[in-house]
Amino acid sequence: MKKYLKVLISMVLLLVGFTAFHSNAEAAKNPISPKQSRVTYTLKDANGVAYKVYFAGVREKKAIASYNRGDWAHVWAGANEGDLLYRGNYTLYTQKVGTSHIKKSSHYFRDYTLNATKKSVHMYPSKYKGQPDILAVAETDSEYWENADWYYIKNGVLTHITGAAYTLRAQVLRKNEFLISWYSVEDNKWFFSGAVFDPTKNVLQTADTVYNKPNVVIRDWKKHWQ
Repeated sequence: MKKYLKVLISMVLLLVGFTAFHSNAEAAKNPISPKQSRVTYTLKDANGVAYKVYFAGVREKKAIASYNRGDWAHVWAGANEGDLLYRGNYTLYTQKVGTSHIKKSSHYFRDYTLNATKKSVHMYPSKYKGQPDILAVAETDSEYWENADWYYIKNGVLTHITGAAYTLRAQVLRKNEFLISWYSVEDNKWFFSGAVFDPTKNVLQTADTVYNKPNVVIRDWKKHWQ
C-alpha cells in the first residue's frame, strides 16, 4: 500500500511540476506582462465567455494636465486641470480568462493620449444575455465631440465594430440597442441616433431618432459606460 502511495504522490508532483513549467514557459512567450497594461478590462462575448483586454503602450510619457504647460499635457476640451494623462504608442491585447497566453491584436494607436481621469478607454458592460461587452477607445475632437472606436470579442478575436462620434457617451436601450446623442452649436440643439448591433454579423445599423422634449432626454441621460 505504501509503495502505491509513493508512486501516486510522485505522479502528482510530476504533473504539478509539468503544469507549472508549461505555464511559465507559455507566459515567457507572451508579448506583454499584464502589469504593463495601462487599462485592463474583462470583456465577455455574446456567449458569456470572458477575456481580459489589455491596453499597453511603449514610449510612454506621463503628466498632469495644467494651464502652465505648453505641450501635449495642456488644459483643453480633452483635459481638465489635474487630469492624469499618458501619451504613447498603444496596442490592444487579449487573454482568454483561465489561460496564460496573451495575444497581440492588430489594433494599434500611435501618439495616443490616454486621459485616465476621464477614462478615454472605457467599456459598455452587457445588460442582457446574448449581448457582448463593448470596448471603446476614444479621443476628444472638440468641446462637443468625442470620437471613439468600438470593439467586441467575436470568435475569440477582438474585432472592430465601428467608429462613432457623439457628445455624450452612448446609452444602452435594449439588447444590442444603443442611443447616441450629439449637440450642434450651429443649430443650438441636440440630435439623437439609435443604433442596433448584430454581433453575429458585426453590423451596426443607425437611424435618426426624434424626441419631442430633447432637453428632458439629455437631463435624464444615464451613464452606462465604466
